[in-house]
Amino acid sequence: MRKFAALFLFFSLMVFSQRNKNKLDVVSNIDVKVIAMKPLGNNSLAKNLQPFYGFSFGGNLMTPINFGIGIDYSELFSNVQYGHQNIYGNIGSPRLSQFDVFLTHRENISEEFMVEEMAGFSYYRFSNIFINQQMEKHKDQAMGFNLGGKAIYVLDGPQQVFVAGKINFYSGNIYNENPEIEKYYNRSTFLSLSLGYRYQF
Repeated sequence: MRKFAALFLFFSLMVFSQRNKNKLDVVSNIDVKVIAMKPLGNNSLAKNLQPFYGFSFGGNLMTPINFGIGIDYSELFSNVQYGHQNIYGNIGSPRLSQFDVFLTHRENISEEFMVEEMAGFSYYRFSNIFINQQMEKHKDQAMGFNLGGKAIYVLDGPQQVFVAGKINFYSGNIYNENPEIEKYYNRSTFLSLSLGYRYQF
């Protein structure tokens, strides 16, 4: 994860310095945001867990033709729904680390307002703690893709605020001989809403 962040930062600095030399209309930005995310559908995450809440940071590069690439890293936290501890396996403190890479397109509505559409790939690391004497930790990994959009308002100069909505598709690797049970524990859809602050270079 640190390698991805370092690579993105290096690429941002190179593009920014190139823009100063050649006057290219390429911009980069970084952002931070708070997120509320709800698992949907007939699956273990949706039926047994409460909504996730957390934070995220990321950034993107935008080319002169209003297409770009971006990354997001999120940490999200939930709880097992009351009364579902035994159904879920007596597990507590669910935590989801999520890494998104996406392509984005920007539409300038006015000087102060713009919207962006996003589509990309997601990687998940899901962990729980078994509530027993050993307090064992359980970890799963999953992949999927994401679709979303942002409504952005320019405050002053490089400062912006935004609201974003995103759909993330979750596909895990738990194996079971019964395909219905395997699907129940492996597949989910996340719907998220976030509020954030962006600084544009």
